[in-house]
Amino acid sequence: MTTANHRVDDRFRLARLAQGLSQGALADMAGVTRQSISGIESGRWSPSLDVAIALAVALGTSVEDLFGATPEFPVLGARLAAASLASSRLLLSEIDGAPVAFPLVGDFGFVPGFRPALGRATSTRAEVAGSLVATQPLATLRPSVAIAGCDPALALLAGPLERHRPPTSLVWWACNNTAGRHLLEAGTVHAAAVHRRADEQPRRAAQHEVVGFAAWREGLLVSSEHARSVHSLGDAVEAGLRLVNREPGSEARRLLDEALNKLGIEPGSLPGYDTACSAHLLVASSIAAGLGDIGVASEPAAMAYGLGFLPWQEEICEFHIPRSLLGTQEIRALLDVLAGSELPAQLAAIAGYDTGPCGKVSEA
Repeated sequence: MTTANHRVDDRFRLARLAQGLSQGALADMAGVTRQSISGIESGRWSPSLDVAIALAVALGTSVEDLFGATPEFPVLGARLAAASLASSRLLLSEIDGAPVAFPLVGDFGFVPGFRPALGRATSTRAEVAGSLVATQPLATLRPSVAIAGCDPALALLAGPLERHRPPTSLVWWACNNTAGRHLLEAGTVHAAAVHRRADEQPRRAAQHEVVGFAAWREGLLVSSEHARSVHSLGDAVEAGLRLVNREPGSEARRLLDEALNKLGIEPGSLPGYDTACSAHLLVASSIAAGLGDIGVASEPAAMAYGLGFLPWQEEICEFHIPRSLLGTQEIRALLDVLAGSELPAQLAAIAGYDTGPCGKVSEA
């Protein structure tokens, strides 16, 4: 072992957690001491080549994946398929051997069409959550990781998961913090992506691991028409601007109610307060379409539609994962993706996201 002069990332620690192994158990498998494992994970030591190989074999991966440098891809020339509104995010395809780029701007940044189903209920009778529903599969089912959360960047997990070995699908149920926690407690998702104020400690259950995803700001979105004249929620209320609201149970609705209470304003008196959009991008899209003037959502959503943004708080989004699921193929795939290089690169390409928390394991 040699002493490290720099802080290593959490790829090695995430790989261990993905296998559901304690430091001691991995040490026994690799023929090293538990103190060695602890030193590597904390960044105090760098493993020798022999130790790195032994650890990679024990974890069923490669030394490159655990400790190697981030890969770089050559720049290529691609033909733009449509006019871009200053977006650097692209979908890429090859047409007759030539790369073609599709800019992910505005509504093209998410899927506005019908999402493909994997199954069909044989009865249309309404059922309560938790009920058993007779289902006719429409396709061969394969391993998929089910995640609940409202951060629109969760969709970025799909690509790296599909390219994982073995491939894993993403089932993303877009919902607010409250609903996500309920689904996690009910055991109906593998993980919940919960966002919190950056300066507060995560509300974690004793039986959960918490792994970082991304950081961003949440605040007041303002239509481009009123962005120059509105500098606060008070200005918007005084101007009689119409709200595009989020649903009850969302952090955005809580922030709005808190801000209105400080101004001494009855929420119901605000035009549009009774509306309920279920996603950050839908709030931004509705404002951009002229269906409202203001709303509370994330800064990346505002920037995606060229809206004004007044920051209210810094936030961190984290995955809450039951320890009982560590070692399963689905969670192994999720943690491998969080430890990899593709997801942070995807996040960094979207204006307004901070990739610092990605793949960082929260201390108990």
